[in-house]
Amino acid sequence: MNNFKVFNIAFTLLMLTVIAACNDDDKPEPKKEESLVPKEVQEINQFVWEGMDFAYFWNTSMPEVDYEWEEDTYELFDKLLFTSVDRWSFITDDVDALNNYFSGISKSMGHSIRLFRLTEDSDDLVGFIEYVEPGSPADLAGGIYRGRMFHKIDGTKLTISNYSNLLNQDDYTMTFGLLNQDLTITDETPSVNIAAVEWQSNPILMSKVIDHGGSKVGYLVYTSFVDDYNDELEAVFADFKNQGVDNLVLDLRYNSGGSVNSAILLSSMIAPADKVGDVLLRTNYNDNLKDYFDLKYPNETDLYIDRIIENSNNLNLDKVAILSTFKTASASEMVIYGLDPHMEVIHIGEQTHGKYYGSITLSDPDEKHKWAMQPIVMRAENKTNSISYNEGLIPNPERIDFIDANEMFELGNVNEDFLAVALTSLTGVAPAKAQLKAAKRIISDPVNVEANIGHPLKYDMQYNFKK
Repeated sequence: MNNFKVFNIAFTLLMLTVIAACNDDDKPEPKKEESLVPKEVQEINQFVWEGMDFAYFWNTSMPEVDYEWEEDTYELFDKLLFTSVDRWSFITDDVDALNNYFSGISKSMGHSIRLFRLTEDSDDLVGFIEYVEPGSPADLAGGIYRGRMFHKIDGTKLTISNYSNLLNQDDYTMTFGLLNQDLTITDETPSVNIAAVEWQSNPILMSKVIDHGGSKVGYLVYTSFVDDYNDELEAVFADFKNQGVDNLVLDLRYNSGGSVNSAILLSSMIAPADKVGDVLLRTNYNDNLKDYFDLKYPNETDLYIDRIIENSNNLNLDKVAILSTFKTASASEMVIYGLDPHMEVIHIGEQTHGKYYGSITLSDPDEKHKWAMQPIVMRAENKTNSISYNEGLIPNPERIDFIDANEMFELGNVNEDFLAVALTSLTGVAPAKAQLKAAKRIISDPVNVEANIGHPLKYDMQYNFKK
C-alpha cells in the first residue's frame, strides 16, 4: 500500500482554505432587511455556499443565491447544482453514516435487485434478485437467490408509481412468482420477510479459478471500490497468481463506484507488467483547486496524473474480459477506460452508466454540525482521452442481464450467460452446456431505479486526497 501515489488534503485544511478563499466579493450582497431564517440554518447554508463556491467543478455556473435567506439547506444545495450535467453531487445531514458507507457499512438487507417493466406499455413491474451477500439478512431469511423473480411487496403489486415507497422500507415481505408464457404471474409460496440491519458489506462477492479451454481463468465479482478491503483484494490476486491464472474475467455488473485508489490498485494488478509507471488517469479541477494544489505541491510533477503502480500480485495480462450493466459506473468505468490504452479490454454486457467525474467529502472541521457534502470536484480522462463524456461505455459484444426470466444461473456458473460469453471470448472455447441466446428479453426494458431506492451514494467515484 505504500506504493500508492495519492494526493491528500485533510478535510480540515481544505475547509480552512475554502473559508479563506471566499471573500465578501464572492458572496451576493445581503438584503437590507434581516433574514428570519434561524442562525443555525444560516451557518450551515454558509458552509454549503462557501464549500461549493470553492471546490465544485462547475462553480462558475452556480447562480447568485443569498444563503442567509434560504430556509431549506437541501433546496439551497440543489439550486447550486449544474443539473444539465451533474446527476451525482449530494448533501447529507449525517456525516457519520456517510463515512461508514465509504468503509462498506450501511443499513442493508444484503441483496441487490433490478426492476423491469412487464411489458412496454404496462406500468406493472417485476423484480429480480441479482445477488445475495453471504450472512446477510436476505441470505439468512432463506428462499432469496439470484434469478428469483418477485412482483409484490407487502402484498402490493409493484408499479412504476409505488415501487420507490415500497422498496425504501427498512423491512418488508417479498412475494415471488413464476412468469408464464402469456406474461401472467403465478404466485409462489411462502412469501419471505426481511429487515435491514447495519451491515458490513464485503465488496469481494466471489472469486474463483475456472479451468476452461486449456486456460486457468480467474473470475472476480467485485461490487464496490472500498479502501478498507484493499488488502483482501490483493489477497485475491495473490491467489490468482499462485494458481497460475493466465486469463481474467472481472465482473463489474453491480459495481457503481467508490474509491479511485482501489480502482488504481485493481487496474495495476491486471495491466501488463511493462506498463508500470504509465499514465492510467488524468484529473482536471476548477481553478480554485488547481491553484491550491499548485501552491501546496510546487515540486510534484505528477500532480494531475495517476499512474499504473508496481504490485507483486500483478498478473501481467495482455487482455481482460470485463462485464458491465447500467449499474457499472464511475470508478468501475475508470478501470475499463483506464486499461483500454494499455491492453485488450473485452467489454461485455450493457452500456455503462456514463460518469467520468469524482467527488470529495466536505464536512465541518470544527464538528459544529453533522452536515456533509459530496460534490463533484474532478473530471477524469484516460491516457489517450478517448472517452465520449456524453454517454456510457459501449460494450462489444452486447449482452442483456436477465435475458431469460425463467432460466438463470448463479454467478460463477460457466453456463451463466455473461460468464459464458467471456470464457468464449478469452479462450475461443464455449462452455459445453452453454446456449448463448440472442440479446432479446421476453419482458420489457429495465427501469433504472437505483437513484430512487436505497442510499444516495450510487455511482460515486470518491477521490481521496492523501499526502
